[in-house]
Amino acid sequence: AIKNDTGIVKTSRLVALLSFVLGSLILLLFYLTENTLFMLLGSVFLFGAVLVNSVLLSKLVFQYRKNENKKRAKFSIIFILLNIPIAFFYYLLAMHIFKKIIEFL
Repeated sequence: AIKNDTGIVKTSRLVALLSFVLGSLILLLFYLTENTLFMLLGSVFLFGAVLVNSVLLSKLVFQYRKNENKKRAKFSIIFILLNIPIAFFYYLLAMHIFKKIIEFL
């Protein structure tokens, strides 16, 4: 199904998926090592992911409004937006881990 999508739709799905996977990996490494370097890396990654996903989201919304590939664009918009609650949950979890590290010191 993805092979028939336009460039922006395909790219946005890939970026959303990579954002989720890389964010999960960074959080997992932070959890396992309790190394605050991963917390810093996660913050930088979050900033970059929000920026890139926001640009792609705006392009998808524009494409949707132009009635080009509405169904596929709508699915990609939802796919990108699903990363928002996941990122918020990851943030809360990272803060909980960080709090435990600080309490240990």
